[in-house]
Amino acid sequence: MVGPDPQVTIIVPVYNVVDYLPETLASIAAQTVFAQCHVILVDDGSTDGSDLLAKQFAAEHANVTAVQQENSGPGAARNRALDMADTPYVAFVDSDDILPPRAIEVLLKAIVKHQASIAVGDMDTFPKPTKFLWKKPFGKGDRLLETVVDAPELIFDAGPCHKLYDLAQLRAHGLRFREGVHFEDAFLAVPMLLKAERIALVDELVYQYRRRDSGNSIMDNLFVREANYWDHLELCEFLADLRPELDVFRREVLERFLVRSYQGFAMRAHTLFGEAELWKIFEKCTRIYQDIDPAFIARWTADTRHRVAYLAFKCYDFELFARPWKRVQGVVACGGELYLDYPVTPALLPLTRVTAVSTRVEQVRLDGSGETLRVSGHVQINGLPMHRPIKTSLGLRVRGSGLTVPAVIERRADLKSADESREWSGFSAEIPVAQLRNGQHSLRLVFLTKTGQASRQCLISAAFLRDAPMKLAGNTRVLPGFTGRDNATLLVQRGGGAEGRRRWRRMLVRKDLRHALSRRPFWKQRLLRLVTEPFMRRRDVWLVGERKDTAQDNSWHLFRYLRTEERRRNVYYVITKDSPDRERLRGLGNVVTYDSFRHKFLMLHATKLINSYDIDSYMLPSRWERGQFLKHLNWRIGPDRVFLQHGVTDKDVSGGLHRAKTAVDLFVAAAGKEAEYVADRFDYGEAVQRLGFPRFDALTPDRGHRRILLMPTWRSYLVSPSYNPSVRPRFPFETSRYAQFLRELFGSEELRSVLRRHGYVLEYLPHYEMRSVSTSLVPPEPCFALVDQTERSVQDSLRQCDLFITDYSSTAFDVAYLGTPLIYAHFDSDDFFSLGGYRKGYFDHRQHGFGPVCENAEETVKAIVAYLERGCVREEEYDRRAADFFTVQDRNNCQRVAAAIAALPGPQR
Repeated sequence: MVGPDPQVTIIVPVYNVVDYLPETLASIAAQTVFAQCHVILVDDGSTDGSDLLAKQFAAEHANVTAVQQENSGPGAARNRALDMADTPYVAFVDSDDILPPRAIEVLLKAIVKHQASIAVGDMDTFPKPTKFLWKKPFGKGDRLLETVVDAPELIFDAGPCHKLYDLAQLRAHGLRFREGVHFEDAFLAVPMLLKAERIALVDELVYQYRRRDSGNSIMDNLFVREANYWDHLELCEFLADLRPELDVFRREVLERFLVRSYQGFAMRAHTLFGEAELWKIFEKCTRIYQDIDPAFIARWTADTRHRVAYLAFKCYDFELFARPWKRVQGVVACGGELYLDYPVTPALLPLTRVTAVSTRVEQVRLDGSGETLRVSGHVQINGLPMHRPIKTSLGLRVRGSGLTVPAVIERRADLKSADESREWSGFSAEIPVAQLRNGQHSLRLVFLTKTGQASRQCLISAAFLRDAPMKLAGNTRVLPGFTGRDNATLLVQRGGGAEGRRRWRRMLVRKDLRHALSRRPFWKQRLLRLVTEPFMRRRDVWLVGERKDTAQDNSWHLFRYLRTEERRRNVYYVITKDSPDRERLRGLGNVVTYDSFRHKFLMLHATKLINSYDIDSYMLPSRWERGQFLKHLNWRIGPDRVFLQHGVTDKDVSGGLHRAKTAVDLFVAAAGKEAEYVADRFDYGEAVQRLGFPRFDALTPDRGHRRILLMPTWRSYLVSPSYNPSVRPRFPFETSRYAQFLRELFGSEELRSVLRRHGYVLEYLPHYEMRSVSTSLVPPEPCFALVDQTERSVQDSLRQCDLFITDYSSTAFDVAYLGTPLIYAHFDSDDFFSLGGYRKGYFDHRQHGFGPVCENAEETVKAIVAYLERGCVREEEYDRRAADFFTVQDRNNCQRVAAAIAALPGPQR
């Protein structure tokens, strides 16, 4: 018996989705009205076997057609199927997504019942949901919209999926997918929404959109691909030409789309394009947006940053579009509001209003005289690029003391590393302690403009909370704190001598008791500390650690010195119970199990927190949430923070290590040039000291084992970091240049031959973060080996190698200190600096390094061969460079570091 004629054509473009296509096809076959569907699979030149899966599916189902074409893009694939369609209705499904079983059924019922142009159902993303602006009309039941004006948010739903279209109307309007561009969907979906006379809204999930993690999706890196700017602009031009065909209400809906959808591109274009291309974009955008009301643009843009470009279009100011930091260099105040300092007519004023100002305090420190409190932080003024100092004068108001002091704009390398437009967004102000009154004062940043004043509350930051212990200036005590949720405050109490100390302690006791009675975060710890503080007050408790499970780096060497040479009683090493490195600590005593009660108790009374890595990440007990700890407990304990480092700082890592972020009291440097760089670039000043690394005291060469050590550093964009596993890698390791280098190096026959000839073994010691993804690349052959850090420490591996190979790892400095020859393998320099967030610092491997620089595996092999042929001897030039860099090599580093830590003032009680 012949079944009913198909009602719906389901069009599926297919391209290299072999991992996902079976699930998509199964969901189509599972449709409750599958028998009423004609499925057209268009393979767009797949090379991974997807075409075979499509053919197989067609062979299994009489109502499925599979066709192939040369790779031409999804637009061309859909258009080919659209020309083949001969059913009343058509639906589109991407080849990695999923249809719920009733999807086509409910859409078909709705479009037929209402004789609608389109039926639109709900859509969700997986594995994680996404909030879409266009979903606002959903959640209120099924309904019929006469036009898109009844639910204007739908215009931002520019994709064709999760919809069912009347095919005759699509053809009547001449709508097709644009070929050869991104956003090809919107050339059909948006005009059809605008022209539809009846839209059936189905309040049921009809589509599941897959968000891929691998970075292969066409919509990933939206504002990074230059082609996206041109393609979306082509879409906007196409849509803008529809305005004469639309009534005033639909035109308003269209202009919402034109303004909102291009705002991100318009704002960022100057960061990607040169002068000539910017002029082309500017001219096209000026034509599109010239007649749109400024107040309407202000309403449908996210904030001032996005409005500046539209202001440029409206004023025909190319310089404002291309170099906004040159045209806008300050703000003006009016009625407490701030506006960009740019000349406009009243009609354009909405485009200049500053939508947000973020002011955060990061450090509160006494100067050397103890008479002045230096408060520093950063400010972001939405829409005002800060590539250079702004021309608006600033002040810091201390409310409650009747005091406003000048604030100075400062350059901040760490903020620039995150965003070029924030380079000059730092500020500092000096408050004379003598002018502070008793009581609690809030801090406000004041904008002293030519039209009046406006002020904004200063908020706290993590660095501010790390730096929050009490400051003692003569007989004045100042305690940084906060009120409400995030408002920064200074609590001031005057009073000298024993009576002043007693008053201060009574105030702190009252704070602890109120905190405990209200059961606020860490109330139990505050209460325990309060009860036990009299017994621990005179103990100078030093807590030392590295990563939670390691004892191999500067911290371990310092701890061993403190326990064996200085025999300090109250110094403790924190490490996990099952760590293989606990054996190294045997006989030293005072080893504390991470997460134990003892660990938590000692944290409450620590005077020094000492670590080679991030203190908060690796020293806080696992259930002590970092933000709440900093808010409610850290200031009460007030320990000095000591960063021993785990490698020489040679790159600009100010984004993570600037003092305004770490609030570290002592930064240990290994060399003079390094100390100078950190002091200036990272704003540590005298807090950084060239003391030498504790581990260098034991860094004596033990060569002659015929070992070559390969030890590249890690890539944050290729793995999930151990300290934050929820962060997924942005790119797959398997296809990275990192993996390619390892494969080519280990696969080199020339390398195998020279290793065998000279009797050497190439050992691979992966970075802690890269071990899980890279160790499988080491061939199981005698001339290659994988270093087991539980059996041989990193330092021993460095000491015992005859030749060292790395990329950008700071362990190269250890090897240079030893006098061992080394090779730099720069196999992915562009990716490392652009994707990894690193910026080049004062040290250039070619100009200052201690060995040759190679660009790929082939060059690296040739350098290995050259060193083996001449007995692994370092060249005189590299000897000289190492001697210049490490001016002191006296093996007294532990002693100097211990003395510097002991000289820190400790918590003010």
